[in-house]
Amino acid sequence: MVSFQLNGVGVDVADDGGSLLDALRDRLGIRSAKDGCSPQGQCGCCTVWVDGAPRVACVTPVTRAAGREVTTVEGLDDADGWAAAFCAAGASQCGFCTPGIIMRLAALPPERQQQPAEVERALLAHLCRCTGWRSIVTSCTERATLAAADVGARDPARAKRRARIEGGVAQRVDAAVALGAGGFADDLAPADALVAMRADDGSWAVGENTVEARRLAGKVPGRRTSAPVSWPIELPSAGPAGWARTLQTTWVEPAYLEPD
Repeated sequence: MVSFQLNGVGVDVADDGGSLLDALRDRLGIRSAKDGCSPQGQCGCCTVWVDGAPRVACVTPVTRAAGREVTTVEGLDDADGWAAAFCAAGASQCGFCTPGIIMRLAALPPERQQQPAEVERALLAHLCRCTGWRSIVTSCTERATLAAADVGARDPARAKRRARIEGGVAQRVDAAVALGAGGFADDLAPADALVAMRADDGSWAVGENTVEARRLAGKVPGRRTSAPVSWPIELPSAGPAGWARTLQTTWVEPAYLEPD
């Protein structure tokens, strides 16, 4: 067993070779830390604090949390203020990446949170397809003003109406979305749901959790795939002279941060 403090409360989780993110999501029910690229550590969506410092949970073995203090947005001081500022500036969007971003920015000393260059530097560790960085930078540098109750900022009701017009479906628009409460499919899965992954031979490997399913499939999603390599466009004939060099890129899925 691995014991640590989670948002000020002592917890114990199995030492099954999994990551801190696996423990948070699958064992402890903390769904604010998102699994965007696990276990590549590239998107920043699973950022939490370990002893007050930002850490990417998907590449942090749970054993490294032993005896330490782990903090997620649920245990963050003034999480509601951060969420209100993100909502007011239109920086929350779908809310998938923002819990990790908020944890990263909240770790900055207060004086650095006011400096756009410092905020932009901190954001280098994160990917976000939705907002661009300007609204997120504004949410941090002008947080106190945006979070004030008397600021006539974004109207959630009008934002919902616009989202429905643009997307054709109802969308949730409120401050809690910035804290990861937008309602993603994986977050809403029952606690006893099984996890299935494709093995290299095309069969399904089914486990009680992500760690077990990966072990049975014999692969690490994002690094080893069972899909065959293919190219979108065939090379044209090189002619008598042939090609000096050829470069072909494979199909790329740009939306891996949106598991729905």
